[in-house]
Amino acid sequence: MQDNSEIERSEDQIAEEKEKEVVRAHGFPCRSCGSQMLYSPEHRDLRCPYCESVGGMEETVVEAAEYLYFPDSDEYSAPKWEDMAAQSVVCPSCGAESVIAADVMTTLCPFCGSGYVTEPKESLDVIRPETVMPFRISKERATALYTDWLRRRYMAPRSLKKEGKLNTLNGIYTPFFTFDMELSTDYRGFGGRRRIETYTVRVNGKTQTRTRTRIDWYPISGHEQLSFDDLPCCASARIDRNMLDQVAPFSLKMLNVYNPAYLAGFYAERYQMGLGEGFAAILPRVHRTMISHIERTRGYDTYRGMTYQHSYDRVRFKHFLLPVWVAAYNYRGKLYQFLVNGETGKIAGKAPVSVFKVLGIVTGVAALLSLILLIYYLSQ
Repeated sequence: MQDNSEIERSEDQIAEEKEKEVVRAHGFPCRSCGSQMLYSPEHRDLRCPYCESVGGMEETVVEAAEYLYFPDSDEYSAPKWEDMAAQSVVCPSCGAESVIAADVMTTLCPFCGSGYVTEPKESLDVIRPETVMPFRISKERATALYTDWLRRRYMAPRSLKKEGKLNTLNGIYTPFFTFDMELSTDYRGFGGRRRIETYTVRVNGKTQTRTRTRIDWYPISGHEQLSFDDLPCCASARIDRNMLDQVAPFSLKMLNVYNPAYLAGFYAERYQMGLGEGFAAILPRVHRTMISHIERTRGYDTYRGMTYQHSYDRVRFKHFLLPVWVAAYNYRGKLYQFLVNGETGKIAGKAPVSVFKVLGIVTGVAALLSLILLIYYLSQ
């Protein structure tokens, strides 16, 4: 029979092993000085910010895993991210939801810079990102890109360069979905062919020949099929979509196998647009492509009364994290956002516009036009 001391040692050993598992998942101590190592985009490896030791990571590049999605039932075949050493937290100021280590009690929101005490959610029942594009642009490089961008805002108020200091600059692994599908469409309606018709009229006792365009309409119907591959959809609700389109594209075909070490020193946002919402968001693009294909291949000049019935087969999706530097700066009480593609360094941002500079340009253009008209008048 096992005595109590052996049972206690066994329980202590189990607790110690669990603690080590958490450390392995979210802590990367430096072998030289014991400090926590961070992922370095420049070195593509873990690096100690104090003694500059490098960790020796190995990158494994693969094609992102693909899973089935069933739009009618909103079900999918992907594994879920059941990581007990992580928690999903919601910023009380802007509502952004991100994933951080379970033992973190206070943090800064990566989107608005607000500080708060974490309030973990009960579970992390989400699709697991199995692949990731690691950051290739360092924080120093992203800061330099912001400074240069700010310097070139010629229509911004002069005070912006002094007051537009970065409120926050964070590297955020942003959730993305891509969808593949087979689209089948039944259609019917009318296709029109234009023809030029010649006719004569009498004007002031004289016969004149004129032309007019006529359209002959023909009933049409048919069935078409198209395949779509890797249609991207950003699943973040806190990043400006138009700005994100401006910093695109990202590499989507070959990504790195997900490793918690890539998140060391960065944030990972939990997707806030689910698969159903993401699928619905790409459908207008899919439908426009199909309709354009039908109109182009049928060869009519114009169409009317067209109706379409779409059905989807073999819908597949991928879920991965892509790197985005998100900067926020305050100017006169208003928050502006600035983005840097963490892979390529492509930038996009919003800045205030000086009313006085706009009026100055308008006045200058008006004065120039007036001068040109005056010179023309004098020359005549």
